[in-house]
Amino acid sequence: MIDCIVFVQAEDGIRDLVRSRGLGDVYKRQLSTGEWSRFSAWLLAHEHTPGDLFIGDPKHTLATFQDKTITLERIAPLLDRGFQVALLLEKWQRAGLWVITRSSPDYPQRLTTMLGDQAPPLFHGAGDRRKLETKALAVIGSRNAAEADLHFARQLGHAAAQQGWSIVSGGARGVDEASMRGAIEASGTVIGVVADSLLKMATSHKYRDAIQRSDIVLLCASHPEVGFSGANAMARNKYVYCLSRAAVVVCSDANKGGTWAGATEDLKKKWVPVWVKHHPDPRSGNRALVDRGAQPLPDSDPHALDMEDLAKGKLSSAQLFELPIASDVAAVYQASGTTAPKELTEADEMEAILKALATPMTVKALAKHIAMDEARISHLLDQLVHLHKVEPPTGRSRSYALAGLDLFSGE
Repeated sequence: MIDCIVFVQAEDGIRDLVRSRGLGDVYKRQLSTGEWSRFSAWLLAHEHTPGDLFIGDPKHTLATFQDKTITLERIAPLLDRGFQVALLLEKWQRAGLWVITRSSPDYPQRLTTMLGDQAPPLFHGAGDRRKLETKALAVIGSRNAAEADLHFARQLGHAAAQQGWSIVSGGARGVDEASMRGAIEASGTVIGVVADSLLKMATSHKYRDAIQRSDIVLLCASHPEVGFSGANAMARNKYVYCLSRAAVVVCSDANKGGTWAGATEDLKKKWVPVWVKHHPDPRSGNRALVDRGAQPLPDSDPHALDMEDLAKGKLSSAQLFELPIASDVAAVYQASGTTAPKELTEADEMEAILKALATPMTVKALAKHIAMDEARISHLLDQLVHLHKVEPPTGRSRSYALAGLDLFSGE
């Protein structure tokens, strides 16, 4: 385990015992995923392990090794990091982190099946690693998603959990967190594939309790203490898709951004079926993804979707013609096959508002979402605030939210 970290994670804060000539120099020496695969395969073929290089003279062990890019000049400084890596591993283990390599029995089988020798040589993680083999739905989307998209993502996470599926996402704010919240609210499991700052996240109040309850497992292919890197973020996308059985893109920009890049890469590599939430704007990234081969989701309640059918890449006729998401309270009765009362009671109206506020909304957004007069909504919100069921509006957007809402509180 130490030997693997020594060779593939030299760039992430593990410095030479002697003065480094700069981060660029360290980047040049570390082995890429492909190089590590070639190097470890050669060692195995010659009945060696990477650990053998720490014993005796590595020049003797590698006397017959030949590679255009992997030279002894690159390997020797990496071997000097063994002691420092051992200290770091001890520190991470005390914080509750673990490490798995491609040779570990706990390494996600789907990644090696999908990616072959391009699967990361190792992962750091926190939480119950057995959850990595559960059936999972990937939910992907923008950080700055519209409130309706956040609501959809949360409901989708809830629906997946009710069917015994985990949610796998990149753990970013916006769509990722909304789907994660929905799954946990339904007593489901979340796999968060993060690109950086694993140690900070795993020990934070936001995630620590959920990890201890086995509600969430965090996974990271980079050094647990490394900061943001665009390259790591882009590489993370493929792991999200390959850990899932199907993926749903809730919202995407066209021709730019991580959501677009990840979805188009999956469509090219055909790892898993990609579904896209309906978007009315023909210029949207969602429509562009459908043009590239993604499958459009019917404009329906996520709870009507069968996760197994999403994984098969084909929905039943019943799901394809499911009623649209209820745009007003009366439609809830239609969807259930019952007759709506002529006049809804105030309790019915309050219930509709509380359900809509699963995602924080402004009065204007609520009015559009449940087709109710803004003045009436404002009146009901005042009562709900007084009853401590809704938090008073905050921030420039003046959005209302359910009282006591905490991302992974478990309450």
